[in-house]
Amino acid sequence: MRLLAIVSAACVASVAMLAGPPLPRVESVTTEKAEFAPGGAIRIEGSTGELNVEGWDEPSVEVTVTRYTWDANSDRAKRELNRVQVAKPVVSGKELTITTTHKKSLSVHVDYRIRVPRDSKLVIHHDTGDVVVYDVGGDIDATAKRGGVVLQVPASGQYAIDAKNKTGGDIYSDFPGKTHYTWVLMGDKLVSDAPAGAHHLHVRVGIGGITIQKMAA
Repeated sequence: MRLLAIVSAACVASVAMLAGPPLPRVESVTTEKAEFAPGGAIRIEGSTGELNVEGWDEPSVEVTVTRYTWDANSDRAKRELNRVQVAKPVVSGKELTITTTHKKSLSVHVDYRIRVPRDSKLVIHHDTGDVVVYDVGGDIDATAKRGGVVLQVPASGQYAIDAKNKTGGDIYSDFPGKTHYTWVLMGDKLVSDAPAGAHHLHVRVGIGGITIQKMAA
């Protein structure tokens, strides 16, 4: 038993020596801003990572993207970060589009903070990672392949909800609705009706949960 303990301790020490010191974090932060009148539609295409969309009072859209990785070789790290490109917001009439293009890279992490006029309409096509929308009162159409989607909307609004996931999480809503369980795929579906003129919340998630909350006053 004593010999086993000595061998185990030696193995742990060897692994620690091979691991070496922690790698430094290398990051790139970019911010783009575009004038955009309230009430328009904002499309977010191809995003991956942590996506946060916030409503604000400005007649503009601000996109802050933080890309980061851990690597002792700064040149190699920068090449990896450049594999994820977020284009400047493109305005066409009453629609603004934010597009991400990326080559597969498991080492690059991306955080988005996008601020939009509060009564904007959102169309989000997200790949992998969590999506959080806060204080946006217009229609929201959000799709994510893998990751949770959280919508925190004004409590005074009226919403027609159509939320569905395939597997891997529950659906919760502070607003009333009918829940349907799809046992074959272990998914959930939540549907609620609302009077004419209500805002629409349409959410689809492949793997992950969906949460719809009333904002705190």
